Amino acid sequence: MCDLNCNSKTINMMKKIGLLIIMVLSCHHIFADEIISIKLSDGDSISGRLEFPHGNEDIPLLVIFVHGTGPNTYLNKRKIGNIEFNYFDLFAAEFNKRNIGFFTYNRRGVTLGDTPPYYDKIDSAKYSKYLPFNEVRDVESIISHLKNDGRFSKTKIVLLGCSEGTIIASMVADRKIEKVDALLLFGYVNENLSDVLKWQYSGKASLINLRKYFDSNRDNIIQRNEYESTEEGATIGRSKLFRNADFASLDLVKDSVIDYKDFEVKLADYYEYLMLMIDAGNNNWVWNNYFRVTTRWLKEHFLLEANKTRLLRIDISIYIFHGIDDGNVPVEGVYDIQDRFKSAGKENLQCYIFEGHNHDLNYLQWQFERQIPEGLDSIFCKAELLFK
Repeated sequence: MCDLNCNSKTINMMKKIGLLIIMVLSCHHIFADEIISIKLSDGDSISGRLEFPHGNEDIPLLVIFVHGTGPNTYLNKRKIGNIEFNYFDLFAAEFNKRNIGFFTYNRRGVTLGDTPPYYDKIDSAKYSKYLPFNEVRDVESIISHLKNDGRFSKTKIVLLGCSEGTIIASMVADRKIEKVDALLLFGYVNENLSDVLKWQYSGKASLINLRKYFDSNRDNIIQRNEYESTEEGATIGRSKLFRNADFASLDLVKDSVIDYKDFEVKLADYYEYLMLMIDAGNNNWVWNNYFRVTTRWLKEHFLLEANKTRLLRIDISIYIFHGIDDGNVPVEGVYDIQDRFKSAGKENLQCYIFEGHNHDLNYLQWQFERQIPEGLDSIFCKAELLFK
């Protein structure tokens, strides 16, 4: 610390040093980025963002992020409360500091926008072509374009698939039209989307999302004493999720516990109506009441082969990262695919399962606490070890 006897020259020098430190700390983007136009197989074009370690164009590994469901951009800018952030900045920074390039893209029909919370603009005619097989071909076009760039002609290509992206990335690897060297999959989807929807509306997904508040013994049943507990988690859960409703009003099947059967009763009518709207091709209802997708997208997904059989044909290295508290797709799918690989005598699959992690591996922990959650960190670390 400077005492009262410091002269003005010393003080000015310390100010300059302090300013330099602040500038260094604030320069968290230590990578170069390029916006690239990708021509797709049907003549349409999309934009993508390529980020790689600054001053180093000899990149041994390039990770291409394959999006989850819905409109996505190469930034995926979001706003939660007063916090604005680009979802992919964390991935780019962590891969780049490991000398790994990172690429993400605007899904067809989607461009950057200014309006929160999604910050996207959607061309409905072009977005209507966002369908499973078109997405597969779009990812193949991205790989082809990047491999034709002389800087990456010898670079290993890894697909990082999230949620729906675990299906699309696996389809790309299975088709072998463009060479993929490894798959990193998180929020892994083992079953066909039709079966996933049945599970989501069976009440079991709802219970997973409630466990952290009420299910203190992790038996997937909420007893009256757990629901009425004065512990902080239960107090927050009752207020935030149920507006302090009494236990009896939630015990819909009247068996003195709250479990998945109670939520199944509550969700049954909605699930039935959702299926009717999909069959009827009611895109407006699906967009406003389910998710920002088309009924054609849903119907084509319902016809796809499930990853649980597709992955067995793939011989490159596959890594799955999944949270036990994933309320979108069940962790049981990871156990199932492990058993299938073992029965088939295949050894190219490694699975990593994380306690207390959700579908996106607790990504928001980074935004709110500036701590990279264990699940995401394991992806970055595993990528660094690939092909060494």
